[in-house]
Amino acid sequence: MRHYLDHAATSWPKAPGVLEAVNAYQQTCGAPAGRSSYRTANEVDALIRQTRLALSHQVDASSPSDIAFCSNGTQALNAAIFGIALRAYEQSEPCHIVTTVTEHNSVLRPLALARKRGWLTWDAVPCDEVGFVSPDAVEAAIKPDTRWLIVNHASNVTGTVQPIDTWADLAQMFGIHLMVDAAQSLGYLPVSMRTQRIDLLAAPCHKGLGSMLGCAFLAASPRVQRILATYCIGGTGSDSDAIEGNFGWLESTESGNLNVPAIVSLHASLQCEQKVAPKQFEAWSERILRTASECQHLRLVGRPTNAFQDRLPVFSFAPRSEQSNPPQAGICQEWALMLEGMRGIECRAGFHCAGLIHDFLGTSPFGGTVRLSLGHTTSDADVDAACEGLLLLDSSL
Repeated sequence: MRHYLDHAATSWPKAPGVLEAVNAYQQTCGAPAGRSSYRTANEVDALIRQTRLALSHQVDASSPSDIAFCSNGTQALNAAIFGIALRAYEQSEPCHIVTTVTEHNSVLRPLALARKRGWLTWDAVPCDEVGFVSPDAVEAAIKPDTRWLIVNHASNVTGTVQPIDTWADLAQMFGIHLMVDAAQSLGYLPVSMRTQRIDLLAAPCHKGLGSMLGCAFLAASPRVQRILATYCIGGTGSDSDAIEGNFGWLESTESGNLNVPAIVSLHASLQCEQKVAPKQFEAWSERILRTASECQHLRLVGRPTNAFQDRLPVFSFAPRSEQSNPPQAGICQEWALMLEGMRGIECRAGFHCAGLIHDFLGTSPFGGTVRLSLGHTTSDADVDAACEGLLLLDSSL
């Protein structure tokens, strides 16, 4: 039996009604967004507006016009970071950014490229052995030319949640901006741009929000929209006779045809009431953590707590260091194959596109971790299989 436990990568299966909505669009409509004025095209534009409104409510943005749709989380984060970097470069203003070693490569690599091009400077604040970043260390990293704090709300490796409210306090104290990568947290934890004082919020929609692949967004507060430079421009569906102009951040970010089928799937998913309650996730997490504590050869990487406000249901494992000498590079990939072979568990092994955190978790010598992650369509049977698989794996080592 197949047990899908890779929800940190993408959710599966999709909630009832999601694929049906996409199929209905493809069979009965198929029109693009923002390109024509015939009836079905107008219907698509109306659905895009409805989805933008629903998503703005989901993240408590000040207006639906604060939401720009993207094709994936990487594009959304690149739009944000290069929008910041290019504006600083164009105006010859110093721009230092403070981020963390827990970030996804979709943050780290654009920052590295922008620094290489001389557009900005940045520092990554270390985390502890469970992936938590001390706010005191963040404050100590802030310099006179720091303009932005960028933080991964919840790690895709450890599930550890960072205290966004504290980061917002720091940003307000120093008069700088806050950007949040909510790739793992959105759809699981409450996220409020206004209450948490978030200036830029980026996330894919195919994980906790349950859309198909190919849908993400960047949300920008009104006060920062004017300081984001145009980093990409092409077909916008408006002013098509002009090849130069002051293109706004929204039309720049949404330049080109939107992935309407994926946005249709998001609209359907946001209407779905089938969501797992935090208490259920906590109960499942408690079972997996208890099982992990019984293992002799597997080490849990991350906080040993099931409290939902502190960690999401993302569980990474690596060998106990003292029992793997010398370290076996790639052993976690072998474990993933064994879990699938023994119990049909589909999970992910490796560095999880997070290039800096593993040196701080002690998992680099093993090729990263093997990761099991739960989602809104996880079942009790999946959790049973996870616990059985971990014990069988441990006994085989």
